[in-house]
Amino acid sequence: MIQVSEFTWESFEKEYRNIGGLLFEDSRTEPGFTICDWYFDLHEEIEILYKEKEPVAETIKTNLSKLDAYLEKEFYPCGALFFELGYFFIEGLDLKHSSLAEGTPLLQYSIYKQKKRIKYSNPSPLTFETIELPNISVLWEKETYEERFKKTREALLLGESYELNLCFPVSLSFEGDLFLYYQSLKAKQKTKYSVYYPFSNTRTLSLSPELFFKVNGDKIKTEPMKGTILRGFTSKQDKEYKSQLQSSDKERAENVMITDLYRNDLGRIAKQGTVEVTDLFLIKGLETVWQMVSKVEAKLKNPFSWYPVLKALFPSGSVIGAPKKRSFELLRELENTNRGLYTGSIFVSEMLDGVPRICSNVTIRTLHLKKENNLWKGNYGVGSGITVLSESEAEYKECLSKLRFITNPNIPSFEILETIRFGFGHYFLKELHLERMEETANRFGYPFSKQNAEACLKKHNHSSKDEGVFRLRLLLNERGEFRLETFPLTKPIIRPRIRLGLASQPVDSNDLFLYHKTTNRSFYQKMLEECKTKSIDDCILFDRDGRILETNIRNLFLKKGKFWFTPTLETGGLPGVFREALLRKGWVKETELFQSDLIDADDILVGNSLRGFERVELVL
Repeated sequence: MIQVSEFTWESFEKEYRNIGGLLFEDSRTEPGFTICDWYFDLHEEIEILYKEKEPVAETIKTNLSKLDAYLEKEFYPCGALFFELGYFFIEGLDLKHSSLAEGTPLLQYSIYKQKKRIKYSNPSPLTFETIELPNISVLWEKETYEERFKKTREALLLGESYELNLCFPVSLSFEGDLFLYYQSLKAKQKTKYSVYYPFSNTRTLSLSPELFFKVNGDKIKTEPMKGTILRGFTSKQDKEYKSQLQSSDKERAENVMITDLYRNDLGRIAKQGTVEVTDLFLIKGLETVWQMVSKVEAKLKNPFSWYPVLKALFPSGSVIGAPKKRSFELLRELENTNRGLYTGSIFVSEMLDGVPRICSNVTIRTLHLKKENNLWKGNYGVGSGITVLSESEAEYKECLSKLRFITNPNIPSFEILETIRFGFGHYFLKELHLERMEETANRFGYPFSKQNAEACLKKHNHSSKDEGVFRLRLLLNERGEFRLETFPLTKPIIRPRIRLGLASQPVDSNDLFLYHKTTNRSFYQKMLEECKTKSIDDCILFDRDGRILETNIRNLFLKKGKFWFTPTLETGGLPGVFREALLRKGWVKETELFQSDLIDADDILVGNSLRGFERVELVL
């Protein structure tokens, strides 16, 4: 059993800045915390560059043997394998006959004398308030991509490859605290294989969601990731996108191809009959994308050694294509640049109780930066798998979607919220409230337990002896902890009409928080403040095309003839549980509604689960 020490963020940051070292981290398994393998107390660090007049192949092989020796001596070898190292490992290729420029990085590694496993609480978003986003420049415009895509597809149609992972670089520069910037990226994209690796005058910030391989004794497993689609804004849209990825012929074909490639690669180093596909077409959700993952496992026929394992597996087939050799050659021609550390790997290793344990990621979602004066400069790569079924526009869009976690600002900490009416021992529409809360929790990656939610609500029921009606605020944080706030709810004897006007500006339909009920309600609060200056109670929100959506705290219902309608909310707006109950009963219908429909409506009502229906005085 590995001893795990627990730190607060403040104590961890202070100690890390004092000690330094490599961090290999999992920020997904335990929400609110990072589980960290921390390697420190540097013994030696080595960088191997390509040099035309030197025996680089022999140097690489010698250094891989050194990694084996250090592991046996119970040091902690860790390092980075650059994509161009594929010239050394892929059978049929040769470093001497490569097109590599003098000084191209191939391998970096560090030997650490100490390691500890810790768990620390994730920093508050307030920690990142001074962090500025890097300056970025996409180096392939759409026209360039389309030209390279066309050549890629031609190669596929000629049968030179079954699939090619076409990639291009994004240039970036950053001035500031890279350690804090890494932590801010980790807050936006939680993964199981994040790495912060300081090496000489370079820094690597990897937010990789993909495992290259993991070794525990004689067992080796891989998790090739192939197939991507954006996450949806609404829960319904998110499920539809997930289903699209799951059933996509193109994405499944890619995944099967790469899974078969891994089976073949593992077969070269595995005991006969032990290679097994344990999972196929799993769909995993990251903050901005759904990913398709498969799992392949085997038992090693010989004790672990770096050279034969990398000779069989590196680089990962998921970032090249199949067959590996010809695909690698084609991509070098098509991309016409070094990938560098992008689509290579970062590894950590140790000997525990005489058993080798190695973990290696695939360096996607990775920034490799070098210090130049006061700036950290480098590239961030993006790419996607191309098959004969691929379409240029969709693939380019997919590539740019992988920039989102870099370009999106950090969001403030928030809780998921449901406001429930409780009266005389009864929770109004409780099941719908908990259903919506669970869907929002799933979208944001918050743990949700209906049993714990019910137990939290019952605390009010047991503690309150007062009769009457209450407003309950049920809140859920990122650690899966519920809390409850209660307030008496008084209703006026004569219900006033709601004075309702139009918002002063359209909503941002790309704001995820408009579709889910959380404590992050900055836009709604801003609009409500404006309402006060106009002497109205609430305002109708609308999108850039003039579709009306909802108000700040109510849903809209318009009567036309015999029927009642409510806006679809597909471009923004929170679907209230009161609205959902009416839709399920068939009392109202969803449809696109515009500002002109407000004038033409025979009647207008607003409503929510707290106060039910309210009549409207329209102020336009």
